[in-house]
Amino acid sequence: MERGCDRISNLPDPLLEHILTFLPTKYAIRTGVLSKRWKDLWVSQPYISLSHDGLIGRIAEFKNLSVRDRTVKVSKYKNFFNKVLLQPQAKVKKLQISAPERLEALEFNRWFPAIMKEGLEELDLDFAIFCDAPVSILAVCNTLVTLKLDFGALSAHKFPKSFYFPTLKTMQLCGFVLANNFTHQLLQSKNLESLILPYFMFDLMSRDSVPNCSDQKQALPNLNYAQMNCPYTFRGEDSTRSFLKNMINVVSNAKDLNLSLSIMEYLAHDDLPEFNNLKHIKLHLQSFHVRAMCYILQKAPNLEFLHIEFVRPYGNEPLMLEELRSCCSRANLKVIQMTNFILEEDLVLELVQLIFESAGSLEGIVIELVEQPKMNNFLRCQKLLKLPRLSECSILHLKWDSNYS
Repeated sequence: MERGCDRISNLPDPLLEHILTFLPTKYAIRTGVLSKRWKDLWVSQPYISLSHDGLIGRIAEFKNLSVRDRTVKVSKYKNFFNKVLLQPQAKVKKLQISAPERLEALEFNRWFPAIMKEGLEELDLDFAIFCDAPVSILAVCNTLVTLKLDFGALSAHKFPKSFYFPTLKTMQLCGFVLANNFTHQLLQSKNLESLILPYFMFDLMSRDSVPNCSDQKQALPNLNYAQMNCPYTFRGEDSTRSFLKNMINVVSNAKDLNLSLSIMEYLAHDDLPEFNNLKHIKLHLQSFHVRAMCYILQKAPNLEFLHIEFVRPYGNEPLMLEELRSCCSRANLKVIQMTNFILEEDLVLELVQLIFESAGSLEGIVIELVEQPKMNNFLRCQKLLKLPRLSECSILHLKWDSNYS
């Protein structure tokens, strides 16, 4: 190569723009100082990732700064956002933003109209603390494939009553209040494959009726995974129970489910749809949720992997255990995983023994213990290992939190 010859800059624009997609946004922008040839190339970069780490420093270091220094850094952070997002030529396909400080509605009112337009495929906003984002503008996008919003578990932002994301495949919402018609609107996203609601609420003050989505045909056809966690209980509250019933029906085609304690409490007192595609499920379990587990085993004929996370306090009711014995004997379970397991609780051992004796197709059993290994527990482990199993081929694995096995 001749001295001084810049072959990279002579490459065509599409190729240079493709190269810039492999750089963090702040470095892609800095390439503009290389020459006039590079000055505005970053504007066409379709993938923008703006995280606080690197822009204002790591959160631990940021919190140790003085109020003045923190204000200066956040101000520069916002100015950087404005420079990137408000470029009229920018064609954003993927936008990822995270920030450790509260952001006001003024910023979002400037940013969102610039990003919520045709061509946007992924939107990932992680603020983890309360912010005044006007989420109503996130209602429509015909090209959106991934939507991840986390404004803090207790932010209580109301997700739009009306939204339309026909190409959406992943939806992850944390800390949002969902309208009564959320499930009805969700059914328009026929391509949805993953629905993650790690912490959601619904509008207890709303007087809107809850649409009925109980028909088995009204389920997301391509759903692979669904996670649902809600802080409320649902006993005796018609509107909230109707909402949860709709949610369960909408996700009933999923292959993998993760249901929190509050959802289990609902399931313990209502009928369930058929879960014909369900292969893997994680259940948070107390004693009075055993009946809900029985229902699921009855309604999921193809279930192979059952993950039970025990939640104290725990106790057993004889009638529920007998119902569980009958359900396990008819199920086709291959693997059972039990976590948050306490050896010293005889009632939990009683439940495990029942499952061992009634599940005939088990190939593997994994039990993760929460206690520190000590002599008394080792003796109880021996008792656990000697429990009779209907399936002689099943292998029992014991794991300790402290990496003992």
